[in-house]
Amino acid sequence: MPEVPVVMRASENQESARVIMETKVIQNLIYSYFSIVKINISDLVPKTVMAFLINESRKIAQSELVSQIYKSGNIETLLVEDPMIVENRANCRKVLIALR
Repeated sequence: MPEVPVVMRASENQESARVIMETKVIQNLIYSYFSIVKINISDLVPKTVMAFLINESRKIAQSELVSQIYKSGNIETLLVEDPMIVENRANCRKVLIALR
């Protein structure tokens, strides 16, 4: 099998008009494919960079917030449950017992 040509051009000294037409169609398809790939890459690169930046910022913010919570020493007050939730849980238990 002969080597793949470096440049693909349709010329008049080839076999027929059909070969020239097929070559031009292939060129157009390749050009269209690479245009689509170029657009996709140009769209994905900024999105990927932003995703990495946001994820890294989120990790830093989360670790900073957690360290500030543990430094403050008022973990017990932060872990106190809202009285409305306590009352709602008690009501749900009563309903559950009634349904059984």
